[in-house]
Amino acid sequence: MFRQGDYIMYSNYGACFIDDIVEKTIENETKLFYIMRPINEDKTRIMTPINNKKVKMREIMPLEEAENIFNVIMNGNVNLITDRKQREKAYTKILKEGDPFEIAEIILTLLLEKNEKSKAGKNISITDKKYLEQAEKLLYSELSVCLDIEMDQVKEKVLDMLLENEAR
Repeated sequence: MFRQGDYIMYSNYGACFIDDIVEKTIENETKLFYIMRPINEDKTRIMTPINNKKVKMREIMPLEEAENIFNVIMNGNVNLITDRKQREKAYTKILKEGDPFEIAEIILTLLLEKNEKSKAGKNISITDKKYLEQAEKLLYSELSVCLDIEMDQVKEKVLDMLLENEAR
């Protein structure tokens, strides 16, 4: 069980701060609930049972793991799945499971694809843009908590690393 004041990763919202743990009775059943707020959505509040098995909740990654994430971005595999349906299925699964290393690979792949298309005067597909935005929200929110920096600074660091990597 997490405690009030903890930061956790919560499903599709990314890093969240647990404001409170309260007891509520809903439909004659009393349960404990986390009251959380996503770090990147000030006005959003989430209330979920502490034992909710329908969503992923986990601790924020340790600092060493965050450093390894940046290694993935610098030296990671670019694995663009060319078949659109297979790519959507794979990306949906990765984002749902929430593994930060796999999410970093999505970001790396789609940012490089975006850069290549941009050079040709084109844009990535709307679907790929949606997956990139979701992956960035999840990973950058977690890294910002872990490294105690703003999400914009995380994104800037990632983009700088890609530019540096491209210059090699």
